[in-house]
Amino acid sequence: MKNTILYTILFATIFLIITCDNDHGIKPINSNISGTITYTGEWPAKAAEVRLVAANAFPPSDLSDLIIGESIPTTGSEYNYNFYLKPGTYNVLGVAWREEGSTWDILSISGLYFEGTDSLSPGVVELPNENSQVTDIDIHVNRSSAKRITNSKIEGSITFEGAWPDSITEVRVISTTKFSLFPTLQLPTLLDISFSNSIPVESDSAQYVINAYPSRFIATGVLFFKEDQSLSINDILYSSSVGGLSFAPIDIEENETVEGPDFIVKFE
Repeated sequence: MKNTILYTILFATIFLIITCDNDHGIKPINSNISGTITYTGEWPAKAAEVRLVAANAFPPSDLSDLIIGESIPTTGSEYNYNFYLKPGTYNVLGVAWREEGSTWDILSISGLYFEGTDSLSPGVVELPNENSQVTDIDIHVNRSSAKRITNSKIEGSITFEGAWPDSITEVRVISTTKFSLFPTLQLPTLLDISFSNSIPVESDSAQYVINAYPSRFIATGVLFFKEDQSLSINDILYSSSVGGLSFAPIDIEENETVEGPDFIVKFE
C-alpha cells in the first residue's frame, strides 16, 4: 500500500515537472488593429467611461456579440489606439460610451470605422493570423450624437405573404432619425439607426421590438440581409417595393414604449 502511494506521488511529481517545463502560459494576443480616434462635440451627459468595441457579426444581436476592449480617454480631441484582438474578421469596429449610472448597450456605440464616408455598413477589418497588424483604421466620434441608454422601445408586427427569396439570411426592423427620398436623397448612417430583434427567415408573421432612445424617428423599415452583402440604398428600395417601409414619424420619450407600424410584406 505504501509503495503504491509512493509511486503515485512520484508519477504526479514527474508529470508536473514535465508540464511546467512545456507550459509557457497563455500566449499574449499579438494581432492588433491601430489607428486614430478623433473627437468633436460634447457628450449628452457626463461620461463614466469610453471603450473600444468590436464584433464579428453585423449587425450585432445584443451586448453579448460585442468584444469590449480597453478604456480610452473621455476628453481631448484625438487618441491613438491599439486594439489587440484574436485573428478573425471584424465586421464592426468602433467606440462606445457609457454615462454615469448607466449600463452598456448596443446603442452605446457612438463611433464606427467606415471605409470612406459614413454609410449603412461599417468597414470590415481582417486579421488573418496571430501576428497580423492592421494600421490606419481611423474612427470619428461626434460626442453630441451619442445616445443615452433608456428603456425606450418601438413595437409592432410583420405579416409575410408569398414565397421567401432564397437569398435572404436574416430580417430586422430598423427605425432611423435621418432619412429622405425626396426632394433630395438623404441616407442614414448606422449611427442614426436602431435595430430590432432578429426575425426568423420563412416566418409567416412576427413581432418586432426596437431598442430606441428619446428622439423623433422619421422612417421605419423591414431590412432583408443577404449573405456576404453589405447594406445599401438598394436594400431600402427593395423594402419599400414589398411593403416594408413606413414614413410615419414616431416620437418617443425616455422609458416609453411606442406602437410602431404594422407591416404586410408581399413577396412576388
